[in-house]
Amino acid sequence: MKKVIIISLFVLGMVIPNISAKAVEVSNEDELRAAIEQGGDINLTQDIVITQPLVIDKDVHIDTDGYDAIMMQGDNTLMTINSGNLTLGVDLIAGWSGEYYTSGDPKNDVVKDQGTALVLNGGAVNLDYNNIKAGKLGLEVNNGTVTGNVDIEVGKLYYTYPGIRGMIGGQGMIVNGGDVELNGCNIYSGGTALTVNKGSNINLVAQDNDNGEIRISSYERNGIEVNDGSIVKLANNAELGFHTPIIFGMSNAIYLNGGTANLSGLIDLSSSDTGHGIYINKGINTSTKGDVLNLKNDFIFGYGKETASNFSIYINPDITELRVTDEKGFLGLLNNKLNLGFCSNTYSLAQKSEDEKKAICENLNANLDGPIESNELGKCTAVYINGVKQKDADASCNPVTDNKNEPSQVVNVPATSAYASIIIITLGILCVVVSVIVTRRVTRKVK
Repeated sequence: MKKVIIISLFVLGMVIPNISAKAVEVSNEDELRAAIEQGGDINLTQDIVITQPLVIDKDVHIDTDGYDAIMMQGDNTLMTINSGNLTLGVDLIAGWSGEYYTSGDPKNDVVKDQGTALVLNGGAVNLDYNNIKAGKLGLEVNNGTVTGNVDIEVGKLYYTYPGIRGMIGGQGMIVNGGDVELNGCNIYSGGTALTVNKGSNINLVAQDNDNGEIRISSYERNGIEVNDGSIVKLANNAELGFHTPIIFGMSNAIYLNGGTANLSGLIDLSSSDTGHGIYINKGINTSTKGDVLNLKNDFIFGYGKETASNFSIYINPDITELRVTDEKGFLGLLNNKLNLGFCSNTYSLAQKSEDEKKAICENLNANLDGPIESNELGKCTAVYINGVKQKDADASCNPVTDNKNEPSQVVNVPATSAYASIIIITLGILCVVVSVIVTRRVTRKVK
């Protein structure tokens, strides 16, 4: 008898680990809230419209057997994650207008500039090939970790003519902190599609599979905006073709404002006829004091089909220091302009011979029109490529200190009376400068 008991327990022990709890099926708001409070696996059996925001602070997996969504009307935040781990396999629709598209599109209509779909304040979220749609903001990351694959569409959808769409209003994703690593994403919005702020790291890598593409498009502003101290890595592990990442911005594809863009692989950067592929507004990373642009491979520039296939680079002539890395050697400084040597508008050629360049361009049905140049740089701009100084600031400029983006400059302070007082904030110190009859010359740091 004792042996039988032991064997029975052994067999039972083998069976128990294979038993998994069935997902809780929900079909309305009350059931959904109760299931989230309990945690675990949740399965939507139909679209659910909620009236109050959802808050998640434990491990939850929300999925559906079809294309069901959680929807919310008004200018509210649909879902906030404060802690725990969320795996999201359903669609989120914030700022819902209360109406479905009549065209048969399975997604729903939203109100321009209303509704935030998902906010991550802590914990982790894995996006499982789902759709996020909102009128104002798709995803805000303040802390925690984001992984997976997602489609984000923000703003009011319109069609200029059949088959050609655009967006008005909204922002796709804002990253204020934490870590984001997506192995595929589509982000479309009226305003800036992807904004990365100080202290943030985001890694976007295209993959060679059905859902591995990266498409980031803004129909009114910048595709990707990289602000003070942040870092964006954009890489392509897929073959040339459908999965080549496409970054489009009506104003600029990539706007570098004191952050760093690490670009690796074949990447398409395109803009409107009046926009730019890359706009460098600040010349060094304001936190690391390092390069703002790091080019690791050959590129396709301006090969996209969403707008004019032009590529250009613009550098703010007022910056005092520009630092870039170019591992393939197609960046250079010529006649006070940053020079990019590749088939015009189509393919970068790196360190190829003239015969090789011509052969590659012919294979791509492109013309070798010569290198593309940036605008004229400012006379006070010092340029570093791969850490080597290419250009000194003009002797008439104030001294530029290496690895500083805050050089002194002279400003004129006009006198308004014999004892006029002018208050100047300099690096956080309050100074009072007294000007007597004549104009004074005051040295301060550029902010």
